[in-house]
Amino acid sequence: MTEFVIGNLRVPYALRRSERASRVHIEMTMDAMRVTAPANVSSNDIDAALYRKRRWIVENHYELAEKYAQTHKIARFRTGAKVPFWGRLAALRTEAADVNTPEVTYQNNGFTVRHQAQPTAQEHDDVVEGALKSWLRERLRIEARQASNRYARALGVEVTALRVSELSTCWGSCGARGSVSVDWHLIFGPKRVVHYVIAHELAHLVERNHSPQFWRVIKSVFGDYEREHAWLTKNEHLLGYKRVPTRASENAHSASRVTPATRA
Repeated sequence: MTEFVIGNLRVPYALRRSERASRVHIEMTMDAMRVTAPANVSSNDIDAALYRKRRWIVENHYELAEKYAQTHKIARFRTGAKVPFWGRLAALRTEAADVNTPEVTYQNNGFTVRHQAQPTAQEHDDVVEGALKSWLRERLRIEARQASNRYARALGVEVTALRVSELSTCWGSCGARGSVSVDWHLIFGPKRVVHYVIAHELAHLVERNHSPQFWRVIKSVFGDYEREHAWLTKNEHLLGYKRVPTRASENAHSASRVTPATRA
């Protein structure tokens, strides 16, 4: 790691050299700044490229830092923690039990995870987090299936497959033959946002573009979509949580999603 320094601001970044790169490329996320440079470019040339982009770097550094401050953080997956679910925070309760695999239940705005006792705090947290992720993925699958059935009937189209996975560049996609994919992190946002994404993707089976007619198709089955569209555009950083390190496991830092990125 090295640093870009401008005035009193110091921005650490990771440098990667690539034979395929034709110019200095900068990517900033809430977690880090990454710089990719051609293999034969000197360190002075890299510094000069960063300096030319200094205003962009400074502005995005502060914007992403503000978004990071808004993200939900979880230090330990133990009783008392809060887990985002459908746009709200749900209480977590964990208990050691004589079970072969972890069991997750949700009631009264809270999660209960019953699991085998674990030898360390880190292993306990990993088991609980893994069980919650599996449960949340399945819950989104159920909701997405219900929504896709509803909007497919309204549009007169057919959903041939539904996948819940981690998408790197979009929240949903729909193939020409009716195969729909949605990103599982939508489970952390308001439920109506999930329905908007499903309606949006299925509308592409009627209009394979983003023309005015396409948006009219969405409105015909979903209603006014502007609020959900705006929420998704502005609040990507809220779809998930940050698992922050503790003294007992300061190397266990992980995130529930690739964080919002800005590129130059």
